[in-house]
Amino acid sequence: MTDAGQEGPLAARAVLFDLDGTILETAGDLATATNRTLADFHREAVEEGQVRAWIGDGVRALVRYALEATGGCDEALLDQAHERFMVHYGDCFADRSHPFPGVVETMDRLREAGLPLAVVTNKAAAFTEPLLEASGLAPRLDVVISGDSVDKKKPDPAPVNAALERLGVSAGEAVLVGDSRNDVESARAAGCRVICVTYGYNRGEDVTTLGAQRLVDDFAAVLELIQPGGRTAETA
Repeated sequence: MTDAGQEGPLAARAVLFDLDGTILETAGDLATATNRTLADFHREAVEEGQVRAWIGDGVRALVRYALEATGGCDEALLDQAHERFMVHYGDCFADRSHPFPGVVETMDRLREAGLPLAVVTNKAAAFTEPLLEASGLAPRLDVVISGDSVDKKKPDPAPVNAALERLGVSAGEAVLVGDSRNDVESARAAGCRVICVTYGYNRGEDVTTLGAQRLVDDFAAVLELIQPGGRTAETA
């Protein structure tokens, strides 16, 4: 466990999770779909590591980054490529994607402690829900907010606020677990505290500088940092 400058668990009545890079390793399938899309437009393939650095802003942004890196794009091309990506990703979204170590067990322990769980992601619902089903995580979740569930995406607080409303908890009663600036800024704007994993898709940023209350190198360490119910000095 890595400490972000404070000690002790964070009291919570609900836990929210980012998807890609936090609870699911999805970069391999996203890279496959990206390169199949690029091939459709006679572009060179990109490395999976490059794709990892583009994940987090939603599918359309990912496609834009790939096109810009391989010859540029305009809105008309982006529209076409986005459409092709949706087809390709639909064919492979669950081929290699899987929960990170400790995710399933941690979710089960949190639920046993009486905490409702939610996912808040910028990924489109067309992929979020089937991916959660395929990975076995869907039955462990009470609420899922996808990138098209509300009008705005993270880092706007709207998706987090929507999850809080559906969970029936206030922002001060919830903790969000994420991996990037989008997660930290969205949660902070909504009034939630944040645990940030260090292994995720963070666009190459040093996550120690983002202002999360806690940092973890291993997802299972989340259990040590959440106190179901109750109050701590950081609850409010």
